[in-house]
Amino acid sequence: MTHPHMFMKRSLSLIVLSIAFVAGSWALTSCSHTPAIYTKPANEVDQIRSDIGTVGVVISSYRSQIEVVRPARGWWGGVKRGFVVGAAAPIVVGFVSPVPGGTLIGVLFAPFTAVAGSVYGAFKALPPEEIDKTEAALNEATARIRSMNLKESFVETVARLGNERTGWKFVHLRGKGPKTRAEVVSYDRLEIPGIDAVLEIRIERSGLRGLLTIDPPSSAFLELRSRLIRPTNNEVLYEQTLFCMSEKRTFAEWDDNEGELFIDAFVSCVPRLAEKVVDDFFLVYPITFD
Repeated sequence: MTHPHMFMKRSLSLIVLSIAFVAGSWALTSCSHTPAIYTKPANEVDQIRSDIGTVGVVISSYRSQIEVVRPARGWWGGVKRGFVVGAAAPIVVGFVSPVPGGTLIGVLFAPFTAVAGSVYGAFKALPPEEIDKTEAALNEATARIRSMNLKESFVETVARLGNERTGWKFVHLRGKGPKTRAEVVSYDRLEIPGIDAVLEIRIERSGLRGLLTIDPPSSAFLELRSRLIRPTNNEVLYEQTLFCMSEKRTFAEWDDNEGELFIDAFVSCVPRLAEKVVDDFFLVYPITFD
């Protein structure tokens, strides 16, 4: 069993991390990022698009970073998670509240809510065997998703929608996308004749996202970064980050039908994100108020 002194030391670090995690999650679910194209002058957008005839679509071949929020594991895990969440909760509430000195008030209440959270967590934490069962189903579902080659399906959907809905020609440039997360592709050095713009798509992160509570409801999510690049000089014309989020479920619910709900969540993201990328980069026309 962890020594009390070590437990307190680790808990203080976890409290700080939990505050940042909760605040970041709150910001993510409460705010929406406005793509740059929505704020650009209409004449600038027209100028950029007027120079484009054919768009080459590429996608990253590296695996996305997997992030999964898990429930507290067993009664001792519930005690530790409850202590951290209980201590962080009043501080976060005080920080975001309009009450003067709210953060300080939260700090004063934190020891009491930490104890209450520990007791609550001990009773509400999931048994380890239940967590293991769901994780095994999610691992199997992830393997099935990878075998479905959804990246190729995504690029083909983007190209099809682009050809159907816009006045430009879209082609799939197979094997031309970034191979590693850190790679910056120099498209001016590639053999891609006739391509006026490269639509680069990177699948950055995926998994289950939720608040750090005892048994947090979570959403299957996919984070996508897209950039429109001029291949002659590698100039980035537009870029944006998009999220696809499923409805929330408990951790155990993701085990239903051997992870079928988890698979369905990612499959449904393909047309939704593809449509969003095409619309934002090629069909949105900013309104200028004179």
